[in-house]
Amino acid sequence: MKTTYYLFLILSLLVFLNSCSTSSNIGFKNHYYTENELMYAQKKDTSLFLKAHDYYGNVFIFHKSWVIDTTERIVKGKGKLYTPERDLLSEGQLFVHIDSVALFETNMPVKKVDYLILPKTLLVMYNVAMAGFCLSVPKACFGSCPTFYTSETQNVFDTRAECFSNAISPSMEYEDIDDLFEKQSGCRNFSLTMKNEALETHMVNYLKLHALPVHKNEKVLHATDNKYYAIHREILSKNAKTQTENITESLRQRDETEWTSLADDKKLVTKEEIILTFPAETLANKKSGLKLTYRQTLLTTYMLYHAISYMGNEYSDILSSLERKKLNGANVYSKFSEVLGGIEVYVAQQSGDEIVWEHKGEFHETGPIAKNTQLCNFGNLPQNLENLVVKLVFTKGLWRFDEASLTEIRDEVKPVILEPEKVYKNGLEDLVGLNALHTDQNHLISLPGDEFILQYKLPCENENYQLFLAGKGYYLEYMRQHWLRDKNLWKLKKMFDNPAKWLNKETEVYKQYECQMEQDFYQSRIDQSVKKLLYSAN
Repeated sequence: MKTTYYLFLILSLLVFLNSCSTSSNIGFKNHYYTENELMYAQKKDTSLFLKAHDYYGNVFIFHKSWVIDTTERIVKGKGKLYTPERDLLSEGQLFVHIDSVALFETNMPVKKVDYLILPKTLLVMYNVAMAGFCLSVPKACFGSCPTFYTSETQNVFDTRAECFSNAISPSMEYEDIDDLFEKQSGCRNFSLTMKNEALETHMVNYLKLHALPVHKNEKVLHATDNKYYAIHREILSKNAKTQTENITESLRQRDETEWTSLADDKKLVTKEEIILTFPAETLANKKSGLKLTYRQTLLTTYMLYHAISYMGNEYSDILSSLERKKLNGANVYSKFSEVLGGIEVYVAQQSGDEIVWEHKGEFHETGPIAKNTQLCNFGNLPQNLENLVVKLVFTKGLWRFDEASLTEIRDEVKPVILEPEKVYKNGLEDLVGLNALHTDQNHLISLPGDEFILQYKLPCENENYQLFLAGKGYYLEYMRQHWLRDKNLWKLKKMFDNPAKWLNKETEVYKQYECQMEQDFYQSRIDQSVKKLLYSAN
């Protein structure tokens, strides 16, 4: 499950930044810092480079040419080796074992990066002229992780899932489960399309189909406790309202009519509430829960890209430090997650003459594209209950709501777990990709513009199955040209020192772009025409 924001990963940088002096920015020696500046000069004659950050904190910098020995699994060539303190340790012919590298970074064209190092390589896209894409609102570039489709149209608004949005580096890989909102008859083939529509490398460990047997008039929901439950019926709310408006009709069914609010004009961290009232007489003394369909706005996308742009040409230095700290067991959960939070669920309880709100759980799925449908399990409702009043508490302007209903829960259901039987990449059968999805040590690699079709065989034991996607992996976000010039490590430190204060100070700027961001976000997707432009560069 996506239990935290992808942003919480970068927030451990507070420890990194506080451990460095402020001389020469974050404590790098002048020689290294000057060379780093020249590598990212963004001039036409800027030479190719490859930086390799090992797990000890050393940095290898290879210029112009290097060789990847696939047999020895090493990178070798002329370059410079810097210590964790950025003292020059060695210069000349060097080599580094690929397995000892936490992250690579290069300005090579994406198609020329060797597949052996690609799973750990951050790409700097300043040599790609993508004028007109993601320029008016640079912090709203399309970023999605893998997007999944089941319909023939494959319109982005038909996206059924987007996986592991929190996993911005190899050590953060995790499993994410999404409701595909598909009920299929057994003993048949099922196809799923996966796309890479962003400037990212997607590293997919597995894509397993969870098939839940269901009866004719039954549904299964994935709950916030990571279990599946069969539900018997759904009860619509009599009344749904915020502090300022009645939104009952907007939350009646999963459709294109979502309700959302704009962020607060003065403070981005302002909280908001929705009060839902359900007729509950028929559910007295029965197991129940809240079914909610929702997704995020672009607020967290905006924040993530701000953090990366503040890093500038030290993106790989900082992210590799994060990678080492995470692998060494450092706690990367941060105050950002606490400040923004998820969608908290409370149920009204009578205590004497007072109403007490009992906390029942929290919805917290990252991603602004695919809708999430989940269940928050309430357990048994009390007897003699006429109405059930539910309160949702969340950050204003952070979420979009599509459907809310009270459900009667029957039993926990166990899934039948299915592996893909065939994989097609860009129209051709991909045996390497299929093998990677079946082998835990390997990953299917997806580059911008890639499209995969996965075929599954549904079992014959039951007449109908409801389908969920369990995907595990991580992704690497590319550095954009227009982000590099926004480097400001002091602002980055302030952002992480006090996220609530930074968010509130950013309110006025964010409000200028808020209504335009959605359009720019979708217009900057990587389609076939952009893919040709991207891969023909250099």
